[in-house]
Amino acid sequence: MDVYGTAVTAITQVYQVTIFIKGVISDIKAFDDDRAEIQLKLNVQLSTLLFFKRIFFHPQHGLLLPGKVDPFIGDTVEGLLVQMRKTLAEYELVAAKYGLVDEELAIEPENPAKTQESLLERAKSKARSLKLKGYDWSLFDKKKLNRILEAYTKWSEDLRNLMQHMSQDTLARMAESDHQGLRSSGLEPVMKRQTLAAAKAPADYRSLSGTIAEEGKTTGGFRLGKWSASGAESEAMTVIVEYHEYESMLKRDDLEPNEIEELKEPIRNLAWLLQNTTFTGTPTSTSSDSLDQPKIYALECLGFIDQPTEERSVFLYRLPPSEPTADASLTTLHAFINAIDSQTKRPLKKPSLNDRFSMAHSLALTLSNLHASAWLHKNIWSRGILLFLETPTGTSASGLYAHRLSSTTPVSEIRIVSYLSDWGYARSVQQGTDMRSDFEIEPNLYRHPNRQGRPTQQFSREHDIYALGVVLLEIGLWRAAAAAEEGG
Repeated sequence: MDVYGTAVTAITQVYQVTIFIKGVISDIKAFDDDRAEIQLKLNVQLSTLLFFKRIFFHPQHGLLLPGKVDPFIGDTVEGLLVQMRKTLAEYELVAAKYGLVDEELAIEPENPAKTQESLLERAKSKARSLKLKGYDWSLFDKKKLNRILEAYTKWSEDLRNLMQHMSQDTLARMAESDHQGLRSSGLEPVMKRQTLAAAKAPADYRSLSGTIAEEGKTTGGFRLGKWSASGAESEAMTVIVEYHEYESMLKRDDLEPNEIEELKEPIRNLAWLLQNTTFTGTPTSTSSDSLDQPKIYALECLGFIDQPTEERSVFLYRLPPSEPTADASLTTLHAFINAIDSQTKRPLKKPSLNDRFSMAHSLALTLSNLHASAWLHKNIWSRGILLFLETPTGTSASGLYAHRLSSTTPVSEIRIVSYLSDWGYARSVQQGTDMRSDFEIEPNLYRHPNRQGRPTQQFSREHDIYALGVVLLEIGLWRAAAAAEEGG
């Protein structure tokens, strides 16, 4: 039998046997204490099988149709399904004895619940007869069944991992071929970010030229400014300026030109990556049926300017789209939390619960969608998060404090949102991580214990999530982590 046929048979048999087990234990008193937990585990396996069948065995677009998949991948999928079937082999024999396994069964893709309900009722009806057969009944000893389910779950997890890789590979191929379906789904930018994450800036990518006229005061490492490109006839553009001080190694005066270029490469790569990435911007398709790309609250990067005299690099970002305002100013989450009333010298009143939830939600949503793009941030803390006022007409860099102090009932159309900034240099999940020590107190408050001081682990998604948790705690308590640490 061909790989496709073997896989289809295996998945159908495994599906029926899983329902058989689920039906029988529903009538066994020994499972009263943990029946719900076991049935939930079985439901997860059934869901995996249904998703897998729907995506990979669809008669028209299934990814495992003959000729559509690399033979090695096809053999691997077949092997996993066969192993899952072998794990449940004893149960399949018993189910077949009672007429509960049908090789010709068709799982209805549009209504799988109907098929499952029918099989479940038949299994329950046979449970009483099964109790009279000593060997058959011994299969449902709790310890034996739990051991079998543990092995079954392991193979199922491998199948889910492979399914995820195959789905991502398919989306990547669609992105490379400029596939209309991918654009309509809103996932085209996601796949392009995944591709960019592992790439490096081309050799001819250089820093921007021109001059920057700084405006207002610096908050965190950010400042507003006017950028005039060299040779440009248009008027200066209002930008957000972010300063990155050179690392200590780059400040040495005994470096060779090639060493300087190597040390500056992470800066170039980050600037190129951010400049070539679409976070929000314009829709990728004009079709009314198209979905928007997953929301990421991050600034559009225009490029970077190298300033060796000042021993720093400068990243320039476009302000979020909004109506022009003359009183624009920048505020980080850290500064907003620590804001003091100039008259009473006491902390300003907390923002509304709606606004704090909005700040937290926009951050969590952004990180979730970045991770889905195979990106890591690596530098999440409240000093690197900019706040803006989202209104029906755009996103404003002014009016934050007036909105915070307003005594009127919060308006759902106006809310404070968080923009994730202050990026660490390495982007891809697959790239290595700087393992150098850093014992500065405040940054370490946002780091996972395995990344504090002298790191003992490569950076992972979990470390980003840990830092996000600290920031969410700051928003919830409305107290900066450093102040909480000092206050105990």
